[in-house]
Amino acid sequence: MTEKIIARASGQDTVRPGDEIWAIADRIIMNDTTGPRRIAGLIDELGGVRDRDRIVLASDHFVPPANLRQAEILKTTREWAQSQELEHYFEYKGVLHNLVLEQTLVQPGMLLVGADSHTVTAGAMGAVAVAVGSTELATVIATGEIWLRVPQGILIELRGKLSPRVDMRDVTMHLLGEHKADFALYSGVEFSGPFTEELDLEQRLVLSNQGIEMGSKNSTVVPSQKLLDLIAAADIQEEFTPIYPDKDAKYAVTYDIDVGELIPQVALPHAVDNLVPADQVPDGNMDIAWIGSCVGGRYADLRAAAEVLRGKQVRIPLLVNPATHAIYRRAVEDGTFQTLLDAGAVFQPAGCGPCAGLHSGILAADEKVITTATRNFRGRMGSRDSGVYLASPYTVAASALAGRIVDPRQVAEGRKVA
Repeated sequence: MTEKIIARASGQDTVRPGDEIWAIADRIIMNDTTGPRRIAGLIDELGGVRDRDRIVLASDHFVPPANLRQAEILKTTREWAQSQELEHYFEYKGVLHNLVLEQTLVQPGMLLVGADSHTVTAGAMGAVAVAVGSTELATVIATGEIWLRVPQGILIELRGKLSPRVDMRDVTMHLLGEHKADFALYSGVEFSGPFTEELDLEQRLVLSNQGIEMGSKNSTVVPSQKLLDLIAAADIQEEFTPIYPDKDAKYAVTYDIDVGELIPQVALPHAVDNLVPADQVPDGNMDIAWIGSCVGGRYADLRAAAEVLRGKQVRIPLLVNPATHAIYRRAVEDGTFQTLLDAGAVFQPAGCGPCAGLHSGILAADEKVITTATRNFRGRMGSRDSGVYLASPYTVAASALAGRIVDPRQVAEGRKVA
């Protein structure tokens, strides 16, 4: 599937792993930290913006600004968007990666390029989404093209049904724990199988988002009828053609996973593949809990946390950053917000929040957080002497109740969490 999408974008009938080609980017994305403040001048030197309609720009890292420098970055971003008359500019609306999907700005079969590692998230829509550095993105903005080496293919087939209190995040953590964070290095990862056929877009984005933590060049979820129905309901004017892998497609490696066998897991500091079962975390006392990020601030994450927390009170601070303003509104309208608020959660603006470590790092030395964030690298959310523990929203919520990391199935089964 990856080869077929890249071939279409490059105007060729076929491409093969290892081929070096030039391809036209259907969509180009960037944010306030990777975008205009770094590359506006270079874009001008290269001849200016080639096609502004293809650009999506969001201010999501520095909202609201915590200091003068960040305020100036937002101002630079806003003024550049205005000078270019960008139609797709978002400020205080949420995380770029979620907005691209929410606004249906990427469609099946597209090639998307972005200056942020989690650009791969757009693969949830059955597209190839490739992350590059800011300087390279400037050349794509000015020329419309990107140079690519075609990656080898890895197929991950998923089947079965998740058990209660086991989340999509546990699926990707299982992959990382079993195969380690470099198993898909410079590969085109494709998720398929009966399990993916029933996933909604929010569930699909967890698979594509975490592909970058596996080392992938792109991570794409094969289009399903459920996805196509969603796009049809959005009444998109642009034409698109879903692309599927051939039935006899050859992959470098194929993995087959029964998701019904998975259990809640936690990634210990300071690596995303440092996995243990949630009930086996050593020294699991936590100082703070956080639900948020492009992969962990979905509406489904808020709903999962509310399910665990309803009628209870957290023992440690629980911060919540919805990924987008629309998710925030939805949670308010259906009572999810109130349930979390009653349990003691503190809501923050829609955006990246502490995940990026650039805006609102929340950890002092020797403090620990249990979170739905994307990564747990040293110093990612504050002090380099702090600890970031990654988990599903069920596990984060249950741990906020206990003040220590626990298996969320303890709460589900009604056993006392002490």
